[in-house]
Formats: sequence, C-alpha cells, structure tokens
Amino acid sequence: MFDYLSKVSDQVLEFFSGLSPIKKLAAAATGVLVVGFIVGVFFWAGSETYRPLMTNLTPEDSAKIIRVLRDKNIPFHIDSGGKQIDLPPERLHDFRLELATMGLPENSVVGYEVFDKQSLGTTSFVQEINRVRAKEGELMRTISAIRGIVKARVHLALPKKSAFIEDQQEPTASVVIDLRPGVRLKEKQIYGIQKLVSSAVEGLDEERVAIVDTAGKMLSKNQRDPLVVLSATQMDYQRNIEKDLETRVEQILSKVVGDGGVIARVSADLDFSEVNETSRTYDADGAAAISTQNDIQTMGSKRPGPRGIAGAQSNLPDGEVAVEDNTSTTDTKKEKVISNYRVPETVRRTRLPSGTVKKLSVAVVIDGKSGTEKAEDGTEKEVVTAWSDQEIENFKIIVSSSLGVNAKRGDTIEIKNMDFKKEDLGKLQQDIETARWRKDLTKLALYAIITVIILAFFAFVVRPFIKWVTENTIDSIDSFLPQTLEELEKLQKTANIEALEEAIPIMPDRVDPEKVEGEMMKEKIISMVDSNPQKAALVLHEWVRGKKESQNQNAENA
Repeated sequence: MFDYLSKVSDQVLEFFSGLSPIKKLAAAATGVLVVGFIVGVFFWAGSETYRPLMTNLTPEDSAKIIRVLRDKNIPFHIDSGGKQIDLPPERLHDFRLELATMGLPENSVVGYEVFDKQSLGTTSFVQEINRVRAKEGELMRTISAIRGIVKARVHLALPKKSAFIEDQQEPTASVVIDLRPGVRLKEKQIYGIQKLVSSAVEGLDEERVAIVDTAGKMLSKNQRDPLVVLSATQMDYQRNIEKDLETRVEQILSKVVGDGGVIARVSADLDFSEVNETSRTYDADGAAAISTQNDIQTMGSKRPGPRGIAGAQSNLPDGEVAVEDNTSTTDTKKEKVISNYRVPETVRRTRLPSGTVKKLSVAVVIDGKSGTEKAEDGTEKEVVTAWSDQEIENFKIIVSSSLGVNAKRGDTIEIKNMDFKKEDLGKLQQDIETARWRKDLTKLALYAIITVIILAFFAFVVRPFIKWVTENTIDSIDSFLPQTLEELEKLQKTANIEALEEAIPIMPDRVDPEKVEGEMMKEKIISMVDSNPQKAALVLHEWVRGKKESQNQNAENA
C-alpha cells in the first residue's frame, strides 16, 4: 500500500512539474479554493449543533468554566457578554455533571468556609466582619435555592450591644432578589423570606427586613399588621369561594351546552364579623324540691275584764259592787313553711362563624345551540340557534338550586344567551404545521442549493480547469517515448531511470520489427483515441474520405 501511494505521489509530482508556471499557479489556487470552500461548508453546517451549557453566568464563574474547558480541550462558543457558554450536544450533560462535582458555578458567594483558614493573628474586629460575611453568604445561598430566584444579595446591619437597654439599637436586614423572567413572588413567599432572614439573625424582627427586586420595587410589606394579614386572608377566602361556585356552574351547564360553551362569574358578599351569643333555657315543669323548712309558733294568755255595775254608783266608796267573773282568754298559733326548689337551666354559648354569605350575584353567559340544517343544494351545514326562554328559565332553576340562591337574602342571577367567537384551532394547527413544513422545506432547499452549487462548481469550473491543465499531456508524453525500434533498444540499454522495466517492456533477442512497429502503432492509436475521441473521429473521417478519393481516382485512371 505504501509503495502504491509512493508511486502515485511520484506520478502526481512528475505531472505537476511538467506543467507550465501559469498552469501550476492556477492548479494551486484552485486547490486552495476547493479546500477552503469545503471547510467553510463543514464549519457552517456544524455551527448549529452547539447547545447552551449555562446562561446568566457571572464573569467570575464564566472565566472559571472557560479555563476548565480549555484544560480539557473541549470546543465551546461564548457570546459577546460572556453570560452564555455553548457546547456540542454529545458533551453537554457529562460536562454539567463534572462541573457540579467541581462546585461550579460558585456565584462568588462565601459562607462559613471563610473560617476554614484562619491565622493566629486575626483580630476580633476581623472575626466579627467574617462572622457577618459568612452569615450573609449562607442566607444568599438559601434564598437563591428558592424556585424562581436566580440569585440574591443580603446585607445585615448588626449594631454593637450596649450596656443600657434604652441605647440598644435593633438589627436590620436588606435583601435584593434577581427573579427569573416571568416569575412573580406571592405574598406568602415574600413573608417566608422575611421569616427566614429574621429567624437566622438574633434579635431581628420581621418588620425590619426589607426585600426589593433588581428593578428597585419594594416587595416586602408590614406583615405583622393584623389588618393587612386579615385583609389578605379574607380576600383569598373570598376568591376561593367565588372560584368554587363558578366551577360548579360551569360543570353543570357544560353537560348540556357543551364544553367551552359556558362562562360563569360569581360575586360573593361575605360577612367576616365575629358574633358570640349566649342563651339560657329554664324548664319549669321539671322543678324539684331540694329543701323544706317549717316554723310553728303557739301562744296562750288570760286577762281579767272590767267588773261592777256600770255607772257612777259602783265608783262610790260605799257603793255596792257586783261580783262577776269576766276573764278573757287568748290562744295564738303561727306556722311558717319555707320550700327550696331547683329549676333546670340550660346555658348555650354560640360563636357564629365569620365569612358567611350575605349576598350572591351570579352572571352566566352561554353559547348558542349548535345544530345542522339542510341547505338548498341538499348538503347539511352547521348552524347556531338561540336557546328558548323556557330553556333559559330551566338553566336558572338548576343554577339557583346548585348555588343555594336565596331571593329573600337579595341574591340575583342572570343567564344570557350570546354567540361566542370561536377560534378555529384546526386552522391554527394547520398553520403551525404549514410553517413547520415551510421551515423544513426551506432548510432542505438550502441544502439542495448548496449541493447544486458544489456540483456546478466541479462541473463547470474544476472539470474544465483540470481538462485545460491536462490537455495535450498525452501528446507531450508521446514525444518522449521511442518512435522506432532502434530508439527503443537504445533507451533500454542506456536508461538509468528507476522502475523503467515496469514502464518499458523487455525486448526479446529475436523480434519481428514489423510486428513490433505494428503493436506500437496500435497502442499509440488506442491511447490517442482514448485521450481525444473527437480528434480521433476527425482523423478517421479524413482518412476514410482520403481513401475513397484515392479509390475513385484510381478507378478513373483505369
């Protein structure tokens, strides 16, 4: 194989050395142009195979990753800002895992590892600065781990402790958050970040943690204010109630109208006041005596009554006094009875729940009724008709029953029939497929045009150029070959060219000169015909025509 390649290279070099300087320059320029064109096509085709390794990198992390890529000789592309690095797809996932084992990207955040290397001469001031720095770094890492947050920056203001309570200042904290595009933190997430920072710093209150985004918008609020917390909770509860009622209406009517043919909106007026009630109930029929007390008093007495005859005679000293027994007797009896009864008593304390529904306002829009009818040409077409008043009234009854609508409470319900504007999803899907087909067709046409250009370049540039360079080569080679038997024998005896025996046949001792000359002429004619068929055909045509003219002339002479 090596010998064959060596012979081919020698023949090419010999052929190239036999060209004129102009042809040598043209051949070299054409070769460089062809090689450059092919390399450019391959680079252009391979430029789209790179995929993003990481995006939104900091300059420090980007420099470290590029250093690792260069050490491992991995091809990569980097954008002008240095925030995105692209790799070939076959190396993408493996290199990501390798970077993870190396701890990249670091985001240049230093945590408690700042204390891994400490010198003996470190002052207390430096130790305090490192302690605050480590705490800030750990909080940055923890906050950045929350979904939707790219990175965070934390600043802690920790005042020195004072010996007097009235002079002691409270610590504060500031947090700057870089959110991913399209991400918006909820109130509960912001409060969670405040709670996280305040719990990590001793003596830090949640109200003293300020959170802003990269646009400078204030995200944190006074979550300790009971009115703010209560209002947010009440609004969430009201939204959930309304959403549940809307879903209930749409699920019921969609079975009749069809999916996507119902839109329901409910406005609920809720009462969040708290009421405590206490009621007492007495059962008089179930009274029972628990104690009885009797007090009886009896008293008897006698008292003499007046004596004598009525008038003045009985009052005279010598008057006669009539003896008469006139004594009065008194008997008294007093009885007191006290009975104590226990009447059953029921005490009921009731706390009415807050968030009760005071009033409901329901608005429902339904689409028309779909159907088919025959056209004048006999074909069926789809039509949309309005629902009847009776059907609308039935819908109202169904919705009122499902939501518990109470007219006495002031609830209202409205159901209207309107034609919905329908989006032709089939046409949209068809447009997407058409756009995708056009994109693929454009790419295929681009590759086809490139292929045609390459073939045309080789057909109309390279091939004529090679033909121009190699034209008359055989004739020039034939001029160096022996033309007669004597020249062949002389060349064979005096030639010192390597491998000449393979190019010139060995002549036997006895040869027929006429036969040899005939074979040489035959080989020469065959080579000329192969190299230039048009010229050979022209020569043969002239030879045949000349032969016919000579025959005609000989016939005339005869």
